[in-house]
Amino acid sequence: MNKTRRYIDIDRKAVKSLILIFLFLLIMTGCGKKEEVVSTSEEGGPIIDFEKLKKENGDIFAWIYVPGTPINGPILQNADGDDSFYASHNVAKEPDAKGCFYIEAANMANMCDFNEVVHGVPTEELSKFLDRSYFEGQQYIHVYMEGNALIYYIMAAYTRENTRLLEQYDFSYASGCQQFIDEIYSGRTMNKNIRSGWETGLEPSHFLLTLTSDDSDRQIVVIGCLVGDAAGKIDREIDWGDPEEDFSTIGWSKP
Repeated sequence: MNKTRRYIDIDRKAVKSLILIFLFLLIMTGCGKKEEVVSTSEEGGPIIDFEKLKKENGDIFAWIYVPGTPINGPILQNADGDDSFYASHNVAKEPDAKGCFYIEAANMANMCDFNEVVHGVPTEELSKFLDRSYFEGQQYIHVYMEGNALIYYIMAAYTRENTRLLEQYDFSYASGCQQFIDEIYSGRTMNKNIRSGWETGLEPSHFLLTLTSDDSDRQIVVIGCLVGDAAGKIDREIDWGDPEEDFSTIGWSKP
């Protein structure tokens, strides 16, 4: 295993500007002087009072914001490990067919997994990213957390077989991360957009965020790669071993 923090290089001037904005937002988030749970900064981004949000629902751990889209709201993880709860309930834990943004129990709420899979984005919103002109116009996913703010650069969008990513790929091993990277780069069709300059370069040591729809007949994914970490907290151990060998060593069969 080795510990690493790596990002793909993009326009550093643009990212630096965004990080400065994020640092301002972090200060504002912690000042405790806001009357509203969410307000808007001069740059158009949200300013979040996580203390008040968590009083309303302790399952809230982050806020996602994609400029130029309606994707703007809290991300939750069910404390009881029920991965289907927020598919049919809103932030107030009330039954709601629209659900809300959430991650599964298999993902970590500190955003340090190789691939943080965010469910609950309406299919009609993700399908817009399949249009090349729309895709080119949307570049960043912002994630605000208590004490940190992250920037992901949107580098791919496509349709795929409707399978559960966290079940299909074992992201706890570098080999599972590489398998997903291979999926991203393979089979370019009319339904796949890859950001120019990003046709190669992803590695298991990077950090991804995947927005996914939950349609019954197809799955749309929009993938961002971490390029900014205001507090420098995003890191993880990477296991470059062979999962088959690890399971056989302890006498188990890999599921």
